[in-house]
Amino acid sequence: MAREVTVAVPRSVPPYVIPENWSGIEYEVVKRALALAGHTMIPRLTVLARLPKEMQAKEIDAAMTMRPETGVVACYSNSHVTYRNYAVSLEKNDVRVGSVADLADKSVVAFQNAHVYLGEDYARATQKAASYREEANQVVQALLLYSDRIQVVVADHNIFRWFAAEVRGKVDVTQRLRLHPIFPPTDYQMAFRDPALCAEFNQGLARLKESGEFDRIVARYLSQMENNLAQAVK
Repeated sequence: MAREVTVAVPRSVPPYVIPENWSGIEYEVVKRALALAGHTMIPRLTVLARLPKEMQAKEIDAAMTMRPETGVVACYSNSHVTYRNYAVSLEKNDVRVGSVADLADKSVVAFQNAHVYLGEDYARATQKAASYREEANQVVQALLLYSDRIQVVVADHNIFRWFAAEVRGKVDVTQRLRLHPIFPPTDYQMAFRDPALCAEFNQGLARLKESGEFDRIVARYLSQMENNLAQAVK
């Protein structure tokens, strides 16, 4: 039966989620997968800390960008989006990061709740870092790295590049980056209160991928990101 599905959406993480105009790779994939299952998505901005209470109070039906490690009790869908985190540094500084443990003596800025998503080894290493903080507003990461006020940013490469285009008037974003591939790709899932709705989402997601629409959504936003960055460095 068709229904309106209230979905908790994280704060802005372009090109995956752009709440200013309700768009983005992940946002569109979720909306279209639900539509293919016959449902209408109703977005609701929230933060991870509020999700357990919102789920329990039935204020939301589902949440985006989730993993079981968050501790939210729900039916977790098949993975609908993959983020690829790197340790990012400026090439000119020749920072050496060959493993997560190598972050221990660096100054590091990461995305919010990185210590939850990136595992125990990461949490231990960053406890020993020269300085460590997590930023909800990831534009700060680009500002700090390009202005040489931090050694390493931990971020998804696409998110970092998107925000780099936004700070072009404040810092030199033409500086070459070094990407340290110390993290495996992170597959994210939807968390649903209703297992039946979870199963229907999985069916819609499968149809989205089989039709080729999933790949077209991803390609459109990555192209937009590259165009933004090209304009930034002119």
